[in-house]
Amino acid sequence: MKTTTQQREHLEALIGRAEQEAKRRPRRYRAKVGLLALLGYLVIFGMLFTLVAISVGIGWAALASTTFAILLLKKKLIVVILAMIYVLLRALWVKFEPPTGYRLTAKHYPKLFERLKTLSRQLRAPRIHQVILTPEYNAAIVQTPRLGVFSFPKNTLFLGLELLLSLSPAQAEAVVAHELGHLSAAHSRFAGWIYRVRLSWQRIVAGLERQQNIGASLMRRFFDWYAPTFAAYSFALARTNEFAADAVAAQLTSRHDAAQALVNTYVVSGLVNEHFWTPFLKQADTSELPTAPFKPLRDFLRQPPFETADLLAKVAEALKVATGHYDTHPALSDRLQALKTEAPLPKMPADSAARAWLGGELDRVLADFDADWLKNNDDKWRERYRYCQEGRQTLAELSQQASETLSAAQHWQLAVLTEEFAPDIDPLPLFQSYRAAHADADADFVIGRLLLKRDDSAGIAAIEAAIAAKPELTLEGCRWLDYFYRRRGDEAAADDCLKRAERQMDINRAAGLERDTLTRKDRFVKPRADEATLAAIRAAAAEVAGVKRVWLAEKPMQHYPEAKTYAVVFAKSAFAYEKKLTRQLLERLSLPHTLFVLAKSGSHAAIAKRAIKAGSEIYRR
Repeated sequence: MKTTTQQREHLEALIGRAEQEAKRRPRRYRAKVGLLALLGYLVIFGMLFTLVAISVGIGWAALASTTFAILLLKKKLIVVILAMIYVLLRALWVKFEPPTGYRLTAKHYPKLFERLKTLSRQLRAPRIHQVILTPEYNAAIVQTPRLGVFSFPKNTLFLGLELLLSLSPAQAEAVVAHELGHLSAAHSRFAGWIYRVRLSWQRIVAGLERQQNIGASLMRRFFDWYAPTFAAYSFALARTNEFAADAVAAQLTSRHDAAQALVNTYVVSGLVNEHFWTPFLKQADTSELPTAPFKPLRDFLRQPPFETADLLAKVAEALKVATGHYDTHPALSDRLQALKTEAPLPKMPADSAARAWLGGELDRVLADFDADWLKNNDDKWRERYRYCQEGRQTLAELSQQASETLSAAQHWQLAVLTEEFAPDIDPLPLFQSYRAAHADADADFVIGRLLLKRDDSAGIAAIEAAIAAKPELTLEGCRWLDYFYRRRGDEAAADDCLKRAERQMDINRAAGLERDTLTRKDRFVKPRADEATLAAIRAAAAEVAGVKRVWLAEKPMQHYPEAKTYAVVFAKSAFAYEKKLTRQLLERLSLPHTLFVLAKSGSHAAIAKRAIKAGSEIYRR
């Protein structure tokens, strides 16, 4: 099996080759993409044809030969064949959950649906069957197949309320036209088809992941290879589709409106988070009663407090981002260059698309979104308020004590609470004084994080010390080191951090697999369990009637050996039900270890026998 780094490098190499071929030999490249797209359908329909042929062949043979019919029944071959047909059909019949949310209808929002109808007609795009309004700063079209994997999709347009509040009607039309442009026949039938195929395979893979049967497992094996290969090879075309969709948007509106919508999408959402959502949510720190956000958001976007210098800095920052390998959406600079326009300064419209398209219903929509937000966040808000009150009170009490009288736990708590609740006090000296008295990987990590945020290279050694003492900090530590190196322009060091994080991801995945499975090949040893663990297992066994004896064996771990994994094997009375006893034992065993509970003579008797042989008997009724 390839490592995460090998998979990433293979994907990047495949995308790179595809992009080069798309430039040098575009016709050959398109032909390859088309053949790859057809391969997926060929496998699906080939399997269906095979299933139908097997069924017809069995029926014909049974009618033509009584002997064969008797053989089918006697040897139960018909059961095996029908079972195979069933599981494969079940795998192919992937269930897609229908999109849900705040649905807009043509009856209540005629202006919106008039514009959608006009845009679809101009673009010769498929019909939009439903529109769902979401809180996010985003827009997208989702196709939900109505017949399993067999297309006939229902097209759902998702529109973000925050997006509509921050764009003019023309700019919002540019965004919607971009989404429709992907499915449009006005630009390229082939490109539109490939775009839909990419979405289809992604959804099929997601659907198969939720199924647990042999047929789904066989299909997953194919799609685990096929879906990423097709996605990677069609990546260049998918990115070209983004430019084409931008061009469509500019043709239907104007280059200026399309560019303004792009800049607002890339820049304004971050500014709204910084200047509205962060201060809004911060109110929970001091106010027990939650307030609703969406009407205030509408008022905020009418006259946002964005300084020109801040806007220019954010646009410049967005323009510096280069197009990468993991998002088919090109970087802002490349998209504006393709539109042959400069980056306009973000600005809020005098009349928003939300007001123009939702009309007099906008106030009701805002009220509904506010009510829904309060319903979903009331408990979280009050919990945050209580947490902050308790934290500030504890901080005040600890701050009044002399430092030499604080225990290690109190010293650590003082540093943590100071960082969280005392923004005017530098927490770094508190963490450093704690670390001087106590060897603690978590303290090293926090010190490293605070130093790296200040662009101080001394934080590198602190992060490295934390990782060396506590390997589970590797991923987060590499994230901070990557942030530091890339901000300094040291791409080589940042890439080393990425590879190091990927190696840790492979280790974590292998460790998870070790703890998630128990097979006949696994080795067992006598348990090195503490008395608390043994007492808990004995107590659970004593509470479950029908459990006569219990053995405990330990499965040695290659990764993170300090995290214990045990096999708990029980012998039951004659008429006790294995599954019921297993469930009752598991319900009573709440331990910080991985436990596999097996019946001595149950469905996993071979594994249980090996565990008993290597382990120890710890309970007898």
